Amino acid sequence: MKKNFLYITIAATILGGFSSCSDFLDRIPETELSDGSFWKTPKDAEMFTADLYRRTLPGGGSGDVDGDIESDNAVHGIKWAQGNVAKGIYDPGDFKWDGDYGVIRACNVLLEKIELIPNYPDADKNATIAEARFFRAFMYYGLAQSYGDVPYIESALEMGDLEGITRTPVETVLTKVMEDFDFAIANLPVTWSADKYGRITKGGAAAMKARAALYFGKFEVAAAASKSVMDSGEYELFGNKDNYKELFWEKQERCKEAILVNQFNNPEKVHYLIGWGCFPTIGWGGINPTQSLVDAFECVDGATIDNSPLYDEKDPFTNRDVRLETCVLHNGEERYGVVVKTAPLKSSGTPGIAQHGDATSTGYYNDKYLDPNISDKWNMGKDWHVIRYAEVLLTYAEAKNEVAGLDQSALDAVNAVRTRVGMPVLQRTDASKPTYVASQDDLRQRIRNEWRVEFALEGGKRKWDIRRWDIAEKVLNEPFLGMKYKLVESAAAVAGDGGKICIFNEGENIKLTGSRYAAHNKLMPIPQGEIDLNPGLTQNPGYKTQTK
Repeated sequence: MKKNFLYITIAATILGGFSSCSDFLDRIPETELSDGSFWKTPKDAEMFTADLYRRTLPGGGSGDVDGDIESDNAVHGIKWAQGNVAKGIYDPGDFKWDGDYGVIRACNVLLEKIELIPNYPDADKNATIAEARFFRAFMYYGLAQSYGDVPYIESALEMGDLEGITRTPVETVLTKVMEDFDFAIANLPVTWSADKYGRITKGGAAAMKARAALYFGKFEVAAAASKSVMDSGEYELFGNKDNYKELFWEKQERCKEAILVNQFNNPEKVHYLIGWGCFPTIGWGGINPTQSLVDAFECVDGATIDNSPLYDEKDPFTNRDVRLETCVLHNGEERYGVVVKTAPLKSSGTPGIAQHGDATSTGYYNDKYLDPNISDKWNMGKDWHVIRYAEVLLTYAEAKNEVAGLDQSALDAVNAVRTRVGMPVLQRTDASKPTYVASQDDLRQRIRNEWRVEFALEGGKRKWDIRRWDIAEKVLNEPFLGMKYKLVESAAAVAGDGGKICIFNEGENIKLTGSRYAAHNKLMPIPQGEIDLNPGLTQNPGYKTQTK
């Protein structure tokens, strides 16, 4: 699919000699962005703003799916890429925020310098300001989510000016964040012209405001912001249970479910999501779903596997929510002309459990993005969905349930997500059915599970959900489980397998070390490098303050 590519289009129009402006701010010295040589025309501001998209939106490289290994959803198949947080190690020396503040400074530069541009039509100028304020809010939301109190800076300070700056209370930061989002909502268009696809819209700003408000427990704000997106009529859920998996394929990247995307276009800007996450022989086996995630998907009657007569532990993928097969690749399935074999035997081939460094640890692989129409798995041009409409519906459902209790509109919102994939609706009238919810907490738990199964292996949402729900200490400190299997003696065994064959879905679960999590890990440690540069910064509780 040939797409307009925001960064490339702007570069070709404005820069001429540059082949891409995706590294515009990195390549042009700030002296060349001086008042005398830049900030002359609206196109200057537009070019500067385009680079903010490249520097800010998630989804680069492996598409941010690695975030789920910092939750109970998955472990890393690529063992060297696991990272310390996934192991429960929170070393202040591992953390950095200079890139975040670099983006914030760029936003502040634009907000100051845009006033130098003459004859800038007010609507266009305000839309560009709104984009910069959106990105500033987005970055501060992420910083507050990770660290709590953080320095709030709204001027273009040089690095040497940062000494003595202290941390701003998180509530003050959030107030500023909401002000920026509100300005963006008020001044961004509902849609852009086709040649500007990918730019932030009014709905995108409102959806991100709702996300931030939900994380910090501002449920009324989250409900109102998400409802405004729902009422706009601009977005809708894609597909049904028969083609749901196509939502994560390239051909559906511009569907009406996409609210905000990070654009990719092979060969100008690519990522390697399939190669990173696909099973060995095709890829590197990057993401291995846990048994806990597999078990979270209900049976088609709307009951959990513990309560459904449809569940067969020896055939566990039958009669299940279609989102399970969309997310989790298991033994015997075929992808890209290869039959996946995960038995821990020599005859199973390289993908077998624990056979080598990239082999699955759990008996499962990621399946969510394995687009059969993409042949170049290391140079993909599929857009990454930063926000899709299902998130807005679940945000509204959760926030409304917290504000109003067992509210019908909350039921309607979560049921829209369930109905799309053929799952029966949750209801409060027939207690004989497994879909019955009797209380606010019943609905709360069903909505939480819906978050998990709808966004599994997608951007690391689960990592932050278990923190904001204060369940991370429980789920991360327990051992992680993989699938059940057992090896038995058999005359039918292939030579070299020690006379044994593997029987799946019987025996004991694979047991892995979990993570480690204490209550203070809800906030990450303030980066040690920043404290070294600025002794005025204090460390978060529970972490050791290191001295030079």
